[in-house]
Amino acid sequence: MVFGIVLFALSMLVVIASGFYLVKKSVENTKTLIKVDYIKFIKKHSVISAGFAVFFTIAMFAIYLWAGIKPTVRDVLSTLFGGLLFSYLAIACLQLFIVHYYAKNVPENIDKWFFRSLCIAFPLMFVFIFLFSDGFADYLNLTQPLVNGFNFEQFKWSRPGAYGPSTNIAFYAICILSGAIYVYFLCDHKFYLKYGKHGILESTLFIALPAGIIGARLWYVIGNWNVEFATQDNPFLAALDMTKGGLTILGGAIMGIAAGVIWVLIRWRNKPYSVMYAMDIVVPTILIAQAVGRWGNFFNCEVHGFAVDEAYWRWLPKIIFNNAHFSSSYSMPLEGQIYVPLFLIEGIVNFLGFFVIAHLFGIKLNKILEPMDRAFMYVSWYGMTRVILEPFRDANFNMGDDGYWSWVWSMIFVLAGILLIVGNHVARYVYRKIKMENNAENTMKRGIGSGIAFAILGLPLIISGAIMMGNSTFSSRLVFDNFNIGLILLICGISAVLLIVISILDIIKGINYKKINQQEEVA
Repeated sequence: MVFGIVLFALSMLVVIASGFYLVKKSVENTKTLIKVDYIKFIKKHSVISAGFAVFFTIAMFAIYLWAGIKPTVRDVLSTLFGGLLFSYLAIACLQLFIVHYYAKNVPENIDKWFFRSLCIAFPLMFVFIFLFSDGFADYLNLTQPLVNGFNFEQFKWSRPGAYGPSTNIAFYAICILSGAIYVYFLCDHKFYLKYGKHGILESTLFIALPAGIIGARLWYVIGNWNVEFATQDNPFLAALDMTKGGLTILGGAIMGIAAGVIWVLIRWRNKPYSVMYAMDIVVPTILIAQAVGRWGNFFNCEVHGFAVDEAYWRWLPKIIFNNAHFSSSYSMPLEGQIYVPLFLIEGIVNFLGFFVIAHLFGIKLNKILEPMDRAFMYVSWYGMTRVILEPFRDANFNMGDDGYWSWVWSMIFVLAGILLIVGNHVARYVYRKIKMENNAENTMKRGIGSGIAFAILGLPLIISGAIMMGNSTFSSRLVFDNFNIGLILLICGISAVLLIVISILDIIKGINYKKINQQEEVA
C-alpha cells in the first residue's frame, strides 16, 4: 500500500510537470511572430507527450497497489493501452488546440495538418478513455453509484440523491461549465479569423451563462409549479433553492440566447462586429455545451430512460454500463436490467447536430443560407431531439402534471425554428427587392428542385398525421400513441411544406434574373 502511494505521488509529479511544460511552450509559441521550426517542435513535444502518457499510466497502476486491488488480465490490458493512448491523445489535443486556434505564425499547410490531427485525436481520446476506465469500472462501482461531487464542509465525496449544502461542488456544474468554456474558446477562434482579435465575446459569456442558468431554473419552476412548488409552505423560497437540482435546457437556451443577443446589441454599437454573424457562430455551438453538460446527468444518475434488459446494452463502456444500474429517484432495477442512458444518446445527437449545422450547412451548403439561418436551425434541431427522446424518459424526470410540458414546447421549438428561417428569407427578399438588388443567378433550378423535394417530404407527413389524429382520441400523455405520433408527423410535414416558401423565392429570383438579362441583351 505504501509503495503504491509513493509511486502514485512521484508519477503524478512527473505528469504535472511535463504537462505544465508542454502547455507553457505551446502558449509561448502562440505569442511569438518569429518563424518556428515546426518539425523540431513536433518531434520534441511528441517525445515529452509520450513521457507524460507513460507516467500517467504508471500512476494508474499504482492505484491498484494503493487500494490492494487484484485486477484481471483484461483489466490490466485495458488500463495499459487505454491509459497510454488516452493520456497521450489528451495532452496532444490540448497542444493542438492551443497552437491551431491561437498561434499566429503557423504555415498554412502545417496548420491544416494540426487541425486534421485534432479532428482525429479528439474523438479517439473518448474511445480510449472508455477503454482505460474499463480497467477500474468494476472496482469503483461494486455496491454504489459513482460519486457526483465533493463536499468541502464534510470533506468527503457526495453521491447521487444526497445533495449537500452550498459547499458541495457537483460534477454536474463542472460539466456545464466545461461545455460553456469550450464553446467560448471555439467561438473566440471563429471571431479571431474574421476580425483578427481575441476576446470579443468574453463579456457576452459572463452575461449569457448566468442568464441561461436563471432561465433553466425559471422554466423548470413554471413547468413543475403544481407538482413540486405550489404545495410547499414557502413556494417562492423553494423555487430559488437549486441545491436539489431542477434545471431545464429549453429554458436555459431561450434566456441565454436572448440575454446574449441583447447584450451584444448594446455592447457592439458603433463597432464593426456583426450580431447576425455572432448568432450563426455561437448559437449552434450551444449543442456542444449541452452535449457536455448532459454528462452531469450521468454522474447524478438522473434523466435516464426506462429500465430495460441489460443484454442489449452490453456494448456500453463498463463505467457507463455499471452506473446505469442506479437512479437518484429509484432503487436498483430488477436483476438483469439497467436504466437507458439517455444522456449519452442526447449527447451524440447534439454533437451530430452541431456538425450538420455548422459544417454541412455552414461550410458545404453555405450558398443556400441567409445570415441567422444557422442560429434558427439550432431551435428546430434541439426541439426535434427532445420530441424524439422525451417519451423515452422515465416518468419521474418529465415536467408538468402529466409530463406533457417539455414535449409540447419541444414541438413548438421545431415549428418556431422553421418559421424563423422562412421569415428570415422572406424579409431579406423584400429588403433586396426594395434596394433593387439581384444576386439570383442559378437559383431557379435550385428552387424548383428543393420545392419538389419539400412537397414530396411534407405533404405525405401532413396527410398521414391528420389521418392518425382524426382516428384517435386526444390525451395529454407523454407516450407514442397514435394521436401523438400523428401530431409529430403533422408538425414535421407543416415544417417541410413551409420551406417551400424559400424555394418559391428562389424561383422568383431566378425569373427576375432572366428578365434582367434579356432586357440587357435587347438594349
